[in-house]
Amino acid sequence: MYLLITYDITSDKRRRKLDKLLSEYGFRVNFSVFELEVDTKTYKHLLEKLPTFMKERDSIRIYRHTRDTIANSHELNPKLSHPFSKEESYVL
Repeated sequence: MYLLITYDITSDKRRRKLDKLLSEYGFRVNFSVFELEVDTKTYKHLLEKLPTFMKERDSIRIYRHTRDTIANSHELNPKLSHPFSKEESYVL
């Protein structure tokens, strides 16, 4: 399944740990946005693990996508990859 994960984590330490975890499963496409392609087992693991990075003022959102929504997605910068492509499209 295809996931778009966005987050707003106030702690630099927790944010770096979250970045490291998400980098194991997908690609950063913006400062606080990752695109992932995962199986059901990994999805369930992430649903259990992601809340551990949050405190009261933090946010993590997961958007599930289908092949149709991806096919109809566009990256407007021609130098960057199409959404959910296997190549990294954003570098810090």
